[in-house]
Parts: sequence; structure tokens; C-alpha cells
Amino acid sequence: MDTGDSGPFTCVVILSVVGLILLLLLAMYAYQRYVASKRPIQHLCDYCGHMVNVVSDCHHAPVKEKFLHGICRDCKKECRLVCARCKRPV
Repeated sequence: MDTGDSGPFTCVVILSVVGLILLLLLAMYAYQRYVASKRPIQHLCDYCGHMVNVVSDCHHAPVKEKFLHGICRDCKKECRLVCARCKRPV
């Protein structure tokens, strides 16, 4: 049985693999939070049947989307989401 010096080498390899996985997860988290969230989300309009961007019902301006409502980028108040084409609620 040869115990040799393979113990410290194995530990370094395992720690580097775990570090690489954590770095990859951190990069994916940062991409999702800062890059992918800036893209406009499209919704299926029940009335016109198209995939559309949503706008606010008050000024028909772009919105910052929250769950089931949005914040109008024009007046900074909460608003409902409406279709950009037919102006009906999404």
C-alpha cells in the first residue's frame, strides 16, 4: 500500500473544482440579475393574440414590471399592464 503524497494533491484538485463551480454559479447569478433582467418581457395578449411588450394604462409609457402590476416610468406610480398594440389589459 502506497500512501505517498497523493493526499494533498487530491485535496487541492477537489478545492479547485469546488471553487470553479462556485465561480460559475456566481457568474450565472450576476448575468441573470444585471443583464437578462434589462430585456423587455413579452406577454401574450388575450385580445389580439400577439406576443407584445406591455405599457402602462395611464400614459402608455414603458413600465418596470412587478408581480401582476407595474410602475409607470413616466409618472412613477403603480399602474396596470396593457398591450402596446391594442391598449387592452394583459
